[in-house]
Amino acid sequence: MNRPVNEKFGKKYHIRRGREFRAVYAARCRARDGVMTVCFRANAFGFPRLGLSVSRKVGKAHIRNLWKRRVREAFRRNRLSLPDSVDLVVLPNRLGEVPAYSAIRSSLLRLAEIAARRFARDAADRNEPSSEQSPS
Repeated sequence: MNRPVNEKFGKKYHIRRGREFRAVYAARCRARDGVMTVCFRANAFGFPRLGLSVSRKVGKAHIRNLWKRRVREAFRRNRLSLPDSVDLVVLPNRLGEVPAYSAIRSSLLRLAEIAARRFARDAADRNEPSSEQSPS
């Protein structure tokens, strides 16, 4: 019988320290939809990492915990579909109620794809010679 891919959400996939969160926020790269906002930054680890920032404005403790459980589950089950070498910090939008897992999953995948496209575009811009320079 084939064993499933390791879908554990181990400590290496967490963004846990304050300085790691600040570094992601300082990169000032964000994508947003109706469900959540994702801040992102490239990392040197070769795999995606997830940070969660769920403020009290989202709701009471049981609502915040449900948000975190669903986002972690979406990340854990779809980690191989996410771009490599990226730190993602998820900030849920204040919706009044927690969206279904499927909405959170599709939102996370869509916003991570936006992050991957931005990284690719920025890398292409860095590698492309400036048109302002004239050859001497």
